[in-house]
Amino acid sequence: MTIFAEKMESLPATVRLAANGPVDAIAAALREGDGRPAVAIGSGGSAIAAEYFARCRTTLGHAMTIVCTPMHFVSSQERWADFDVWIFSAGADNPDVSAALSAALGSSATGIRLVTVNAAGATAVTAAGTARCMTFVLPVADSKDGFLATHSLVAMTAGLLGASDRVAKRPSGSGALERFAQDADRIVVEPLSSVAGFRRGDTVVLLHDPQCRTFATLVETSLWETGIAPVQMVDFRNFAHGRHVWAAKHLDAMFTIALTTAMSREIWTGIRDALPSTMRRAEIDFGHAGRFRTAVSVVEGLAAILALGNAAGIDPGRPGRGEFAGAVYGDRGLAVLARQLDPAVRHKQEAMLLYDEPCDPGVCTRATRSEWMRTLAAARVGAIVLDYDGTVVATDARLEPPSADIIAELSRLAASGIRIAFATGRGGSAGEALRGALPAHLHPGVVMGYYNGGLIRTLDVDIEDEAPVQHPDLAALADWIEERGLVATGVSIKRGRPQITLNHTDVLDPISFASDVAAFPDVSEGRLRLLSSHHSFDLLPSGISKTSVCDVLRGDMSPDSDVLAVGDSGEPGGNDLEMLSEPPSISVDMVCGLASGCWTAFGRTSTGPAALLRILRALRTENGHASFDLVSLAAGSA
Repeated sequence: MTIFAEKMESLPATVRLAANGPVDAIAAALREGDGRPAVAIGSGGSAIAAEYFARCRTTLGHAMTIVCTPMHFVSSQERWADFDVWIFSAGADNPDVSAALSAALGSSATGIRLVTVNAAGATAVTAAGTARCMTFVLPVADSKDGFLATHSLVAMTAGLLGASDRVAKRPSGSGALERFAQDADRIVVEPLSSVAGFRRGDTVVLLHDPQCRTFATLVETSLWETGIAPVQMVDFRNFAHGRHVWAAKHLDAMFTIALTTAMSREIWTGIRDALPSTMRRAEIDFGHAGRFRTAVSVVEGLAAILALGNAAGIDPGRPGRGEFAGAVYGDRGLAVLARQLDPAVRHKQEAMLLYDEPCDPGVCTRATRSEWMRTLAAARVGAIVLDYDGTVVATDARLEPPSADIIAELSRLAASGIRIAFATGRGGSAGEALRGALPAHLHPGVVMGYYNGGLIRTLDVDIEDEAPVQHPDLAALADWIEERGLVATGVSIKRGRPQITLNHTDVLDPISFASDVAAFPDVSEGRLRLLSSHHSFDLLPSGISKTSVCDVLRGDMSPDSDVLAVGDSGEPGGNDLEMLSEPPSISVDMVCGLASGCWTAFGRTSTGPAALLRILRALRTENGHASFDLVSLAAGSA
C-alpha cells in the first residue's frame, strides 16, 4: 500500500472530527460577511479549500468571492476596501502565507480570517494575537499530510460544509457531515474506475464546467505537484477557442476528464460528439454542484489522484522531489516584498499605473520610497508650509475652523521658533478663518500665500482691504468660458482677482472642463494654466505657484534650514503638485505618478487633517528647528 493510500483510509475520521471543530464560529463569520465581497487566498492544497469556500458562498447567495494565490494578493493593486479576506493554509507556517497575512493587515479590508489545522504555525500565532484577525483551527485525524494536502484539505472542506449548513438554516438533523463521512468511507474503499483509461505519459486535459472548479483545481494542482502528468485545466467553451488543437496533434497521448453539471451536460455533449471517437476520456457529473456534492468531490479528486498515480507508477504521498525543492519552497522573497509594500508604496504604485507616466523600467518604487524617507529623516525643518482645504481642514468641512488639536500643534511649533505658513488657492476667507483660530500674537509671523501664491502677505494683513490686480488675460478667459456655456446656469464668474476659481459644481462637466479650457489660446500657449483641488478649479497666470511661499521663507532662513511642505492635491494638475515635488514634503492624500515625485506618509490609511496631525506630532523641536521622529511617524501608518 502506498503512503497516499494510507492517508486516504483515515479521511472519513477527519470528516467526523469536524463536528467538534469551530463550525459555529465559522458560520458566524460567514453570516457576518454575507453582504460583503470576499477574497479567498490559498496556494498548493489550500488553493482547493479557497475554491470550495467560494463555492459555499455562491450556494449561500453571498456577495462575490475572488480566489487568488498569496503572490497575486500581495502584488495586487486592489484596495480591498469593504472586502473580507479569508486565508487558507494547512500548516500556517510558510513564508507565502505569512506574506498574505502581512498584506491583509496593511490593507483596508473589513475582516481577516485564517483557516488552518495548525494552531502552532507562525502565521497562526501572529493572527491569533491580532485584533483584526479571526483564526479557525480545524481538527484532523492525521496531522501529517504527507506530500499532498489530504487531511488538512478535507478538514477545511468539512468545516466549511458544516458551517454553511448552519448559515443556510438547514434542519439540525440534516447530518451533512455524517453523510459526507459515509460517502468518504465508500470512496476510499472503492477503486475509481472512471479514470482507468489514463496511461503513463499522457497529457491530462481537464474540461470542466466552472461550477466544478474545486475538483478541477485539486486534480490540476496535484498532477503537477506530484509529476504524475502534465495537465491543462480549461472550461468547455474556452477549450473550443483553439485549445482543441492539442487533440488534433497529440490524440494518442491525451486523456480527457470532463466535469459536467446539470447546466452544462448538453454543452459537453456537443463538444464530445465533435471530437474523435478514439479519444480516451472520463466523464464525471456533479449534478447541481451544490456544496455537499462539491465537498464529496474533494475526496473523489484525491481518489482520482491515487488512481492516476498508480497508473503512472508514482506514489502521490512521496513522489520524489529535486534537491532544489526546499530552497524554492522556503524562499522568503514574497514575505519581504509584502513588508516593503507599505500603504505609501502601494498608493504611489496606484498613481504610477493610473497616470502611466513614462519612466525608467529599472526604477524600484520601494527604493525610491526609502530615499524619500532618508531625506525626510535628515531634514532640519525651520519652516512649514501648509495647504489649507483638504489638509488643515477637511474638504467637506472647509468652512469650519481647524481642529483644536492642529492649532495646538502649530502653536507648539511656532513657540519653538518654527515659521508657519499657508499656501492656499483661496483668497481672504482663508486668512479670516485662521485669524479666528490661531492666537493673535502669532499672526504677524505667519506667512499667507493666497491665490496659489499669487498674493503673499502676513496673516495680520486683511487682504480684503487691498485691491488685487487681475491679469488681463484672465478677464478674457472668463468671458470665453461664459460665452461657450461651460458653467452652470446662473453661475457668474468673479472678476477682478488674481485668479479665477470655480467650484466643480459651478461647471457643466467637471470631467471635460480641463480639456475644454485648454482650447483657449492663452492656456494652450502656456500663458495661463489650470490647477485643481478636490473641490475647485483654479485658473491663473503660469508664473504663479505655491512654491513662491517656500521661496519667501527660505530667503529668511539659514542655508542649512529646510522648508517642509504639506498638501493634499499632489496629482498631475493638482494645485499642490509643484510644492510637494520638492523635498522635504508630504502629501496627505493624492500623489503623482512619478517615483521621484510627491509621496504620502500613510498611503490611504490616514488622509487629510488626521494625517496632518500625525505628521505635526512626529516633529521634535530643538534650538529653533524640528526633525522627524520616524518611529512616531511610522506608528501613524499602522
